[in-house]
Amino acid sequence: MESNLLTAEDVAKQLRIKKYTVYELIKRGELPSSKVGKQVRISQTDIDRYLESNKTGPQYSERLRENSRELVDLISSGRPNPPEESPDLFSSTVIISGQDMCLDLLVTRLSGAGSTVLRSYVGCYNGLYSLYHGRVTMSATHLWDAETDTYNYPFIRRLLPGLPVGVFRLGGRMQGLYVRKGNPMNIRGWEDFSRPELSMINRERGSGTRILLDQKLAQLKINTTAIQGYARESSSHLACASTVAKGGAELGCGCERGIERVAGVEFVPLQMEWYDFVFRLVDRNTPAIRTISSYISSDEFKRDLEIMGGYELSQTGRYEEF
Repeated sequence: MESNLLTAEDVAKQLRIKKYTVYELIKRGELPSSKVGKQVRISQTDIDRYLESNKTGPQYSERLRENSRELVDLISSGRPNPPEESPDLFSSTVIISGQDMCLDLLVTRLSGAGSTVLRSYVGCYNGLYSLYHGRVTMSATHLWDAETDTYNYPFIRRLLPGLPVGVFRLGGRMQGLYVRKGNPMNIRGWEDFSRPELSMINRERGSGTRILLDQKLAQLKINTTAIQGYARESSSHLACASTVAKGGAELGCGCERGIERVAGVEFVPLQMEWYDFVFRLVDRNTPAIRTISSYISSDEFKRDLEIMGGYELSQTGRYEEF
């Protein structure tokens, strides 16, 4: 019997698309694949599922709208369990909360293992809150605690009281300031937020970057009401950096990876932060958590982060339980 495992070139010919498009579909987690040695293989079954899920027409569009409404209702309502009337939709759905691009690696791995994966792009504080209420399966976090000068663990204890969780360290990222190319205003550190001639673009409340900034300003006794633009919020590192690049502000706050695709911006490094991944211990034996735990603990995950670039890997894979 002929094997139903196909190469990327086979798939490209079958779907009448370019070979690099096949790799993009695999990278985004839309088309599951397997590794045979160093070669990528795709099953005919997964190709058929991909085509089925991307069909258009009234009956498919209506079902997609129904599914989306049900999922949004589930996440926003605070109900810890899916509605009984649609167990087929929710039984295998994994919801990952977090914004960093490295989470795409986890999505791809879970999709390849057969899970239906959704992303929730809320800030760290709200992500942990959603995890506590059972609205998401896993949540990434990078929350700095000024009192202890540590990341995540103090917030996990405070925001998840009585909820046993496992915490994997994904890696480190450099946090700092976004300034215009050439740094014409000679911006060097947190103290510059006190300069009345500078305007800023802020991150949304609940994001790890906003919590870091607010604590730094409090330590320096800088009055936030005196900062031009403090009330203006952006929902991502990319949006924040783009505002600075376009001249909408003299400075913003974010991680170094947030400006890779933004011309006209420079980064002033200030503090290494640690990016952790949190899940409920009651879920540790589920297929999704077992898949993710095995991957994060592997050398392969470190190599994948190295390829993406911009991460500190000395603590990657570290595991704690609370």
